[in-house]
Amino acid sequence: MQSNSTSQQNPVATRLRPVVYLYAAVNIAVVALLFSTVSPTLATGPAQELASLR
Repeated sequence: MQSNSTSQQNPVATRLRPVVYLYAAVNIAVVALLFSTVSPTLATGPAQELASLR
């Protein structure tokens, strides 16, 4: 093993770290947008009437 391997950082990982953070932030934003479009209310009106007919 190399004695100086702990003092060196991987240059590829250093360059990709901001890309990974940006990708994660975009994914979180998309998930938040999808959850905001879902309504947790119960079915009322015509949808409830159709369910009772079945």
